Amino acid sequence: MLVYVWSRRNPYIRMNFFGLLNFQAPFLPWVLMGFSLLLGNSIIIDLLGIAVGHIYYFLEDVFPNQPGGKKLLLTPTNWSVALWGNQLWLLV
Repeated sequence: MLVYVWSRRNPYIRMNFFGLLNFQAPFLPWVLMGFSLLLGNSIIIDLLGIAVGHIYYFLEDVFPNQPGGKKLLLTPTNWSVALWGNQLWLLV
């Protein structure tokens, strides 16, 4: 999930996989999944991470920037108070 979000937020970074494959960052989760498949591992966890990462990326970066879109993933106020105390002005 973290690899997917990072790769989507950095689309122009060039990557090199073991000196064999050159690709841009958005393809990194798919390359890692293919490598996992070549090693004979199950790709269910990889696909789940890609799906969750895509949902998070869409809700955090894409949807709020659309006309009529708004930020749907907000930190609950009680968590902010518990973590930051009286320093809520830092979050603005």
